[in-house]
Amino acid sequence: MIDSIRGSVEKTTDSTIYIRIGPVVVCILVPGYFIRSVSAGQEVDIPVYLHLQMEGNRIVPLIVGFPEVRDRKFFERFISVSGVGVKAAVKALEKPPHRIAAAIASEDFDYLTTLPGIGMKRARQIVAGLQEQMKKMYGEASSGRAASGVGVEAKAVLRQLGVPVTESDELIETACGELGEEARTSDIVKRAMRNRSRQ
Repeated sequence: MIDSIRGSVEKTTDSTIYIRIGPVVVCILVPGYFIRSVSAGQEVDIPVYLHLQMEGNRIVPLIVGFPEVRDRKFFERFISVSGVGVKAAVKALEKPPHRIAAAIASEDFDYLTTLPGIGMKRARQIVAGLQEQMKKMYGEASSGRAASGVGVEAKAVLRQLGVPVTESDELIETACGELGEEARTSDIVKRAMRNRSRQ
């Protein structure tokens, strides 16, 4: 069992990083949210998940990398859902696991269906299979200013504007951090929508 890999990043592609370990270069699949933080020449020490996949009559090893062990644990639970394979899971994880976990915990199907390859049917399967586990691993979806009085008001307005619950939490936290503790609901909503348009 391979637990982690340490080395220098040779190059990256859309979903793969190539890590040099001495004379060997290892090809590692990584989710979208992680690969955006990795660049050639960077020294990394990452937890990995090893999967042996059957292709015809041969076994092909797939190594998936993560920025931290907690993300690997999320991935292991994510692929336990029927119909969610390793490659499909890597493709779906365009957003950080804590955001996806919050969406699962709060039954935010709108957010889950924005993930690549996840339709409504699959989103419902994921929530049915993982909701309680995600609550235990990551806690409730709302926290910090998003759960405060003005946060709840701002979230309700953002929801009316079509912003998914999980995304609104992050937008509100960011807006509050920029505006300060005394920010009004209207100011938070304006800043949140402005920040969203820039993403």
